[in-house]
Amino acid sequence: MKIEDFEIAFLVHFSEMFNHYGPVWNKLKREDFIIVVHGTEFERERTIEACEEYQVHYVMLEDVLAEGHRFPFMVSNHAMHQFNGRPLIEAIAEKNIRFMYALGKARHNFSAWNNSYDLFLGFGPFHQEQLARFDAPVVQMGYPRYDIFFNGLPDLTPLTEQLQLDPDKETLLWLPTWRELSSVPAYAEKMAGLADEYNIIVKLHPLTQEEEPEIIDLLAPLPFTAVITSVIDNVYLFALADKVICDYGGTAFGAIYLDKPLLLLNLPDAQQDPLAGAGSPDLMLRNDIVSLDTGSFHMISDVLNNEAIWQQQQQRREQLRAYYFAPNYGHASEVAAKAILEASDIIQREGLTA
Repeated sequence: MKIEDFEIAFLVHFSEMFNHYGPVWNKLKREDFIIVVHGTEFERERTIEACEEYQVHYVMLEDVLAEGHRFPFMVSNHAMHQFNGRPLIEAIAEKNIRFMYALGKARHNFSAWNNSYDLFLGFGPFHQEQLARFDAPVVQMGYPRYDIFFNGLPDLTPLTEQLQLDPDKETLLWLPTWRELSSVPAYAEKMAGLADEYNIIVKLHPLTQEEEPEIIDLLAPLPFTAVITSVIDNVYLFALADKVICDYGGTAFGAIYLDKPLLLLNLPDAQQDPLAGAGSPDLMLRNDIVSLDTGSFHMISDVLNNEAIWQQQQQRREQLRAYYFAPNYGHASEVAAKAILEASDIIQREGLTA
């Protein structure tokens, strides 16, 4: 098939997006869409391998630009860099659909580049509120990548063995973000101090391996059960975890969506970060979710073992789920796929929220 045969394209600039989009692709026919491969050389290689594994059509971004082709509809999570004086996505698509990647880092997530989009696929009421300023329809889809959690996970014994988890210990899943808001530099040695008592899985941000090798070097000598830099879907790690530890960005909301016990690590002046801001959801979570800073980290064992705290936290998570997510647990990917296929009709109903 030629690229002009495809009505729908997905712009993929790093391979972790396969975990994000994969459940939706499974609701579409393979001839319905094509992947536009973007990103660094390292990520392009991983993306092409994943395309071949998924058996999906793909084309390199440069080939699309060289042909001057614009897809009728393109799905992406970011407007990307400027190309010939306008956002890249406008250069290669007639209509653009933003498939929200995460909650958190609000200054970035709700920046002016959202004006490039004609339709938003958001997680729930919060995205609906925040995206209203951009005058495009919003479909509240839920969180498609986690549908499998509600529909029956595969046998996770092989992964348990691969990660060498001790069945006699509880498992902590630490999901730090990257760059300035990463908790790794401040907390790595402190977290390692829990290794005798817990299995500790560290899953790094997907861009850390290439862009922050010093973080991997910092973690390498410490006695964590596993430090993951490969493209393992978080849903399986969430399923293995007894409790989840996050800092900033969107991963904490995955734990909330799946109703997993969650603890947050704080960094000073996080509200000053140019990607976040004081009203960012990942900062506001501290009002409801238990959190520790470096000065109070010595209390973590007491917190982790306090059942009263976790019973109260479950009630808080239930309230947060209702605010941040549409209740499409187990079929969010169907909602998203339907919206993509019906994008033309939805966009024509300008100003009407789907």
